[in-house]
Amino acid sequence: MIKKLSTTAALVIVLITACFAADITGKWTGKIMDQYDITYNFKVDGEKLTGSTTGPEGNPINIENGVIKGDEFSFSINIMDNTMKITGKVKDDVITLTMPGMNGGEPMNVILKRAK
Repeated sequence: MIKKLSTTAALVIVLITACFAADITGKWTGKIMDQYDITYNFKVDGEKLTGSTTGPEGNPINIENGVIKGDEFSFSINIMDNTMKITGKVKDDVITLTMPGMNGGEPMNVILKRAK
């Protein structure tokens, strides 16, 4: 009986946590290396994250394999036939993205703020 009760309690906690995934739906803006403007349009549906950003030539780039759990998320984008995996964390109206560094260098962090 106790084992069954603790299993049920654990399941309820997991479900509650999933229900409180951060809602980052909308437009977010920032700068890469304090020089280049960047914009993301995110859409959250449960734990699924979709959306798009804009490439270097102004072309739309779709977010692929996006997942959000709580305040952390990850997704991939494809730029010039290279797939880049990006992770992020949201706190209030600020997102910190971590993306691979240029030419295999150190990963870089990019701060995004919710567009008004």
